[in-house]
Parts: sequence; structure tokens; C-alpha cells
Amino acid sequence: MIGRYLCLAVVVFAASFCAVTAQTTTPKPELDCTERNSSCDECIKNVKCYYCYTDNSCRLYPAEKILPRDCALSKARWGISCAINFEALIIAMSVVGGVILISFFCCIYCCCCRTSSKKAQEKYDKEDAKIERAREERRLKHAERRAERDAKNQEIRMKYGLVKEDNPYHRFDEK
Repeated sequence: MIGRYLCLAVVVFAASFCAVTAQTTTPKPELDCTERNSSCDECIKNVKCYYCYTDNSCRLYPAEKILPRDCALSKARWGISCAINFEALIIAMSVVGGVILISFFCCIYCCCCRTSSKKAQEKYDKEDAKIERAREERRLKHAERRAERDAKNQEIRMKYGLVKEDNPYHRFDEK
């Protein structure tokens, strides 16, 4: 069962890695973002462009460098909205990515612990049953030894005439 979950996790990770690497291709030189200088909203409609508020220009996003170097991150806009600067976007994406990774590893941990705790519980149940059987065997042996001891004591009493009568009281008319 753990193997299935582990295989599923590996497949999901490999698929997401392939999707990320497929999306990070180098932009083509014929894409010219400078003709989108009219506004920030017009510029960021194309995901290969970003808008810089320092000089109010639309520029080609430098995919090979990951972050734009020629514009301050607080002045750069890309992706979702012109209201969100690049710094906030990076922080938000990092937080979301971290939460996704933590929840992914928590799920794997829970799946592994849940199955291992079931196995451990089965092991403890078997051990408890074994201890209970041993306790019952000891109790039976003890009862058997007590019965043998009582039988020997009774024989010795009979041999020496010290037999206890079942009822020490008797009727007067019987003698």
C-alpha cells in the first residue's frame, strides 16, 4: 500500500517537474514587447513581457535570468495584475509553494504512519494474546499443583488419623 502511494507521489512530482521545465523556455527574439508601452495592463497581457514603472516601459521578460535585473523588483509588474509588484508576487508564490510542499509531505507522512501504526497495533495485539495465553497456562499449572498438594496433605492426614471430618457436628441419637 505504501508502495502505491510512493509511486503516485513520484509520478506527480515527475509530471510537475516536466511541466515546469517545459514552461521555462527561452523567449523568441521576434517577440517585441516595446510596442505594448501604452499601459501596464496592455503589457502584462502577454506573459513574456513585464512592465517597469521606473521608466514606464514594457520589456521582454529575461527568462534565462529568472528575475529582471534592469528594473527594481518593487517597480516591476508581471503576471496577475498591475497592482501587485514583483516582490509581493515572489513572496506570495513562495508561500503558496511552501504550503503545497509542506502539505504534500504531511500527506505522505500520514499515509506512512497510518499503515505502520496498524502494523504495530497488530504486533501488539499478537503479543498481548501470547502474554494472555502464558498467564492462563501458569494459572492452570498453579491450580493443578495446589490440587496435588491438597491430595498429598489429605493422604498424610488419613495415614496418621488426623482426618478432618466434613461436619464436626453430629446428632445425639446416632451413637
